[in-house]
Amino acid sequence: MKTKIKKDWYGRLKDVEELHSDSIFWLSEIDFVKDEIRFFNHLLSSNYIDFLDSGLLTKTKELIVKISDEKEAGISLYKLIRDHERILSELIETKSVTNNKNYLQTHEKFERKIDKYLRKNKEIKKQIFKIVEKIMRKKEQKKLI
Repeated sequence: MKTKIKKDWYGRLKDVEELHSDSIFWLSEIDFVKDEIRFFNHLLSSNYIDFLDSGLLTKTKELIVKISDEKEAGISLYKLIRDHERILSELIETKSVTNNKNYLQTHEKFERKIDKYLRKNKEIKKQIFKIVEKIMRKKEQKKLI
């Protein structure tokens, strides 16, 4: 059964499978970001002495706070999307997905929230990479001296 649903924000039809697929994709992305956050926490904590030497301690602490905030945001989003997915399954069982405008509006909001969450994480990653690059360059300079 492929029920077509009008999604006003795209102006096209999207079926239940696509809505489900969106949610699964979002959960996967959040899981991936969670793994990245774990890696970055380890990276930043293992090079802590180098950050002290380089004078980048303040910037590093700011990034650690941002990472922690994003971790919490990811946990919250993950729970909300799982609930959203549960609601979709209930709507499918009652065959009332197409009549539920509230669900479609919530889906649209999640789309925007996930996009914002992923863009913010990319920006944090760029900042981390810049700091790590500075540390590596300073280490190389010390080796040459």
